[in-house]
Amino acid sequence: MTRESARVQAYFERMPLAFDRIYQHDRGRLLGLLERWRHRSMFERFRLTLEACGDVRGKRILDIGCGSGRYAVELARRGAEVVGVDFSAPMVGLASRIAEEAGVAARCRFLVGDILSLPLQEPFDISLAIGVFDYTSQPGPILEKMRRLSRLRFLASFPVRHHALTWLRKLRLFLAGCPVYFYTESDVRALLREHAAHVTLHALGRDYLVIGERADASQRVTQGHV
Repeated sequence: MTRESARVQAYFERMPLAFDRIYQHDRGRLLGLLERWRHRSMFERFRLTLEACGDVRGKRILDIGCGSGRYAVELARRGAEVVGVDFSAPMVGLASRIAEEAGVAARCRFLVGDILSLPLQEPFDISLAIGVFDYTSQPGPILEKMRRLSRLRFLASFPVRHHALTWLRKLRLFLAGCPVYFYTESDVRALLREHAAHVTLHALGRDYLVIGERADASQRVTQGHV
């Protein structure tokens, strides 16, 4: 594990419950509304990701950086078989508990480890890396592994560099000892040229959401806005 990965791991091992609280809706009406407004890009990203996955009944999905398992659990509810990977053991423990409480534990398998070193040889229909590239300076190897493991498509998010709240997040994570990285649209497009053939890019305020389809390399990158 690199020094960068160790710092990210230490950060997320301290805060699984605080992180997951974003997705909880039973916090009181006013507080809940404020939290949804503050994290509206995350909720839109969640909605669009599930929409882009389509009908997942019987499909195998890889969730890289699964965190507390909210994407994995919802996809399992919809009929998918999901493998979630995260290098924070407390996050994986929380994800397993949430899957158990939701009644979908039989369709979820959660692994502790680094996606680049785990021997995942079997192909998946879809792979996700949502909220992962915020915390690595080298996204290329992860994108390449996603491309190789994904039979149909892969989805990934990248935090926007030029946003009013970027400086606040950067300061907060700096004080917490966690590295964070931001991207311009041209940064994202440069990565996509190397690792994808046909991609749709959605601008979601604080994030870009990328949907990569398995396609002939001659197909061009397209852009959409929501």
